[in-house]
Amino acid sequence: MLSNLPERGLDLMDAMVAAAAERASSHFLEVIRFAKCDDVQVNEGFATRDVDIETWPLFADHQAIVVSVFATGPNDDGSLATAASGRFTFTTLTGKRAYRA
Repeated sequence: MLSNLPERGLDLMDAMVAAAAERASSHFLEVIRFAKCDDVQVNEGFATRDVDIETWPLFADHQAIVVSVFATGPNDDGSLATAASGRFTFTTLTGKRAYRA
């Protein structure tokens, strides 16, 4: 998957995961771990410094949280477009989990 990312795609994906982790950390008091990513799409032509990243929790319980991330940036004509999107799951590190990542 990573080999198919467009140029500068790894930087943008790193920024998305960091934003998702920050959102997940605010939900739990315990230490969290990155469990998985789903439905990641990174479009070409967007630099990380030029995008705005938004995070939205989709699901949360006492063991896991799923965070949706959207990065939007300017097109050549000045309009906004989706630079990247993805869904990331984080789980707690403590205790036995009923949830499987």
